[in-house]
Amino acid sequence: QVYRQEHLLVMSTRVDLPTYEYSLLLIDAINEVIPEASARPARAKTWERVHSLFKTKQVQLVLLSLENAEALVTGSGPFSGTSAVEVRSLYRFGNLVLLAQPDFPFEHAWLLTDAIMQKRVTLPGAEDISLSLGLQNLHEGSRSALQGRPINH
Repeated sequence: QVYRQEHLLVMSTRVDLPTYEYSLLLIDAINEVIPEASARPARAKTWERVHSLFKTKQVQLVLLSLENAEALVTGSGPFSGTSAVEVRSLYRFGNLVLLAQPDFPFEHAWLLTDAIMQKRVTLPGAEDISLSLGLQNLHEGSRSALQGRPINH
């Protein structure tokens, strides 16, 4: 539990194949811009574990493919038989999306989104910020950063 409080964990899962490798790129980008975030990967083995860790707020961020992110929100597909999960979208990377807890702080979302935008040339699929602006449930901190507004909303 202490480790989770001292590090910004970005959860991915083995069963959503591209997410773990991409999370490593994302973590490197975040740590270059915001070293104090001390971002680290968290890799869940199963869909059930992804749901459990996110639903119980043990992990603040999860990177999933768009299809599986929608399934997490609706309790369908690989998450059938589980309860729906409320999320806020932070950024879209092609077919992947970074999701956060609904209570993820505005400032943290702004800083993360700003860091991603600064490093987007090194993150495949991150170049077109209009894709992120079009996400459902976009976090207000992310929206503010994407629109070029200052952090002190």
